[in-house]
Amino acid sequence: METKVSNAPDPYLSHWADAAATKTLAAHPEATRVTVAAGITPSGVVHIGNFREVITVDLVARALRDRGVDVRFIYSWDDFDVFRKVPKNMPKQALLAEHLGRSIVDVPDPYGEHDSYASHHIAAFEGSLAPLGIHPEFIRQSRRYRAGEYADGIRRALAQRDTIRDILNDARERTGARSRLPDDWLPLYGFCDACKRDTLEFTVLDDGDDARVGYKCTSCGHAAEVELARGGNIKLPWRVDWPMRWAAEQVAFEPGGKDHSSAGGSYDTAQHIVRDVYGGWAPEYVGYDFVRVKGRGGKISSSSGDVVTVADCLQIYEPEVLRWIFVGTRPNRELQISFDLDVIKLYEDYDRTRRLAYSAPAEGGKKAERAEKKRLAAQRTMQLSSVDHRRVEDGARMPFQPQFRHLSMILQIHDGDIDGALHYYEQTGEITDDEDRRLCRQRARCVWNWIERYAPPDFRYRIREAPITRALTPDQATVLGRLVAVLRARPDIDEPSLIPHMKTLCDDTELSNKDFFPLAYDLLIDRPKGPKLTTLVTTMGGARALALLSPSLG
Repeated sequence: METKVSNAPDPYLSHWADAAATKTLAAHPEATRVTVAAGITPSGVVHIGNFREVITVDLVARALRDRGVDVRFIYSWDDFDVFRKVPKNMPKQALLAEHLGRSIVDVPDPYGEHDSYASHHIAAFEGSLAPLGIHPEFIRQSRRYRAGEYADGIRRALAQRDTIRDILNDARERTGARSRLPDDWLPLYGFCDACKRDTLEFTVLDDGDDARVGYKCTSCGHAAEVELARGGNIKLPWRVDWPMRWAAEQVAFEPGGKDHSSAGGSYDTAQHIVRDVYGGWAPEYVGYDFVRVKGRGGKISSSSGDVVTVADCLQIYEPEVLRWIFVGTRPNRELQISFDLDVIKLYEDYDRTRRLAYSAPAEGGKKAERAEKKRLAAQRTMQLSSVDHRRVEDGARMPFQPQFRHLSMILQIHDGDIDGALHYYEQTGEITDDEDRRLCRQRARCVWNWIERYAPPDFRYRIREAPITRALTPDQATVLGRLVAVLRARPDIDEPSLIPHMKTLCDDTELSNKDFFPLAYDLLIDRPKGPKLTTLVTTMGGARALALLSPSLG
């Protein structure tokens, strides 16, 4: 098929991912297929900061497909890289330390669950992407190198090693580096077939069609000759490997972290190498900033051991909400993941965008035009945030999803019983079908996880398991007695019916509701304040409330 590039801009396709897709198509107007790429070295736990690259590519891939383009989305696992440092959060530190200097794919899994250290981290990250609707074609670079699939790429690098050295030395000069690559430098890297270490000294035996290299290991003394076409443990260094794979896969779009994006950085040199050595092109590029965890200094580092994974985030953030956080932030802006009270605000902002997306089209003059532009932007944001990339159609009913704050209250009243919380919303008539039920259950899991793990102490409460008694003043006894009488008369009273009684409880006493409510909260939840009292009482049920309120009356 041919790519479809429309000359007339679609006002709906106005997201930054749409702009990147348009730029990519303009650079490859004759392409019948567009390849977009991401990747990382699984040297430790793959964390939420690493996720920014794959979600950036996923969004651009979606934007391209929305233009009718055939897209290939590849994700490279650079598991043939060297294991340089043992992360602090790994078990069996001594075992792992024995394998420093070897390929990550040859390091054993300290958990004993997979065939290698690399496979363990790969499986964890791939598993966390599926719930987010991200399904790239995963490539294990160790397998490709060892199978000899990059033999021609290595051969061409060897044949033009002087060109590559000049490009890299020029970048070093521009960045103020003191050292230069020596004249006998070779674009080779690899691991000894005997001891598996990366301590090799190379010689080029043939850089022609039957390319061969020799090496000697300075660790164990082993020497060998390697025919590149047969594969093995020889690879290219990162700065050459990246542009080689651009050419091999014909990558049209790939982002990179800010550490790769500077002048003289990896992307800068790779542009020249892919053109001058491999006759290819540099992909369209978006540089992305770091992801930080609120309350922790510095960027997330796998080697430090103090990491937050995508799976960790999915315990607190629904898949659509986690996607929305990245969708709504341009890649070149720093992004912060929060687990404190900011979680509530993020959910409220997400719900606000969702309501706008489901609102009716605006009509009228320029003010309406601006409102319509915002509505379309919200619809596009929600589509890119959705797991299944479903567009919000005009006139569609917005499925019910409870507000985070209210749901947290209902869940705590039900002691974390999600089915009980769902039953509450079914009784109020807000849950009407299976989709409402699914969304409510999904959010309830996240809300309860947040309450148990991250909510501040003054946000948490539990219904007392056993009643206590308090000494009451005459007015307190009068007001409490009135509330107990209402609940005894109507134990199944609903909130709208209870509210009028609450307004008159303190009549003919010197108390106000502000004076009385701390007593009621104390008897019910062991706190001086809490959720709206009418909601608390009616949700927990009249019988349960009576059991806690009436003992103080004697």
